[in-house]
Amino acid sequence: MATSGSGTSFRPDETYAAAAERFFELMKTFGMTAGAMPDWKALAAPLATQFERWLQMSQAAAPWFTGAPPGAAAGGGFGATTAAAFAQLQGELAKHWSEIAGTAAHRFVARLGTAPAVPASPQQALQLYELWVNCAEEAYAATVHKEEFGRLQAELANTSAALLAEQRRQADTLVRSFGLPTRDEVDALYGQVKDLRRQLTELAAVPRSAAAAAAAPAGRGTQPKPSPKRTVRPKPRPSPARGRTRRPRR
Repeated sequence: MATSGSGTSFRPDETYAAAAERFFELMKTFGMTAGAMPDWKALAAPLATQFERWLQMSQAAAPWFTGAPPGAAAGGGFGATTAAAFAQLQGELAKHWSEIAGTAAHRFVARLGTAPAVPASPQQALQLYELWVNCAEEAYAATVHKEEFGRLQAELANTSAALLAEQRRQADTLVRSFGLPTRDEVDALYGQVKDLRRQLTELAAVPRSAAAAAAAPAGRGTQPKPSPKRTVRPKPRPSPARGRTRRPRR
């Protein structure tokens, strides 16, 4: 539901209820008839398959996970070794997803040993869905906290980065063979154009500033300081010489 200023509004309660409803519909596809006494053990395998598929889709959404396209290892040429290593790491990761999904499903079924009949509505299935979420989170945490899983994720990220770099080198070699500029060359030219534009803007701003200062009307801006007036001091009168005797008049 939209709200003013934010565009969209996240409502956890509604989202959780919608997920519970989807879980209820999923149980129907597994042959669980509402109101009947189910064989919960039969639910483990299809539930684990669905959860494993969801884990694989979530991991594939990572931006670095798509570094190796399908069939890259079999294509030969440059980067084939890196692509083969990436595919091998993906296979190891798939084993972890299968382990998580299987453990979650078995925990869920074990805790449902004395559960009543299959819920007849999404509201009744909400408690059942909460139990499934708890089992899935416990199984996921037990695996991803292992040192082996962390090492695998790091190797996947590093191998994917190396594969992308190798693919970029291949692309640069290909475009050079056709006499086209590479991405690095285009980026360098773009940087030079930006620097030239900045320098032109700075040079154009200097004449405009000088013209604006010259065209400023009198009385505005900084006024010149008046020169101080010269004070003419009177010349001192000569004092009579000391020791001179005046002659008396006759």
